[in-house]
Amino acid sequence: MVKLSSLLLALCAFVFAAAPTLAASEPAAVAEKFYAGYVAQVDSNKDTKAWVAGSKLVTDKFKKAYAKAMSADEIDADPILKAQDIPTKPFKAEKPVIADDKATVVLVAAYGEEKHKVKARLVKIDDAWLLDAVE
Repeated sequence: MVKLSSLLLALCAFVFAAAPTLAASEPAAVAEKFYAGYVAQVDSNKDTKAWVAGSKLVTDKFKKAYAKAMSADEIDADPILKAQDIPTKPFKAEKPVIADDKATVVLVAAYGEEKHKVKARLVKIDDAWLLDAVE
């Protein structure tokens, strides 16, 4: 009886410990986590190119496209925020649209009372959702 309760307790601990990992693997959670980190970098005037290049939440294609956009002679708007300013309220993901190994997540932030939306496209690679493009 003691062994069974110990086994059940260990199983429950494993399930609860794995829950954050499972949630973080969802497309909406990945998109929100990336955007929160990116906005923090921009807000702190840190090197966003290095941060994106080192991110494990985006594909190599995304990293290359971002580096190319940031090396342009003239940048009208941040290629990830799709705006010139930092939002006053964080990006929150709407329900993702998932089709096989691709997902689309609309993220909504605010600049004061004005809502701002970006569309993130994600792909599933090796059981992990990664940002692949932003529209």
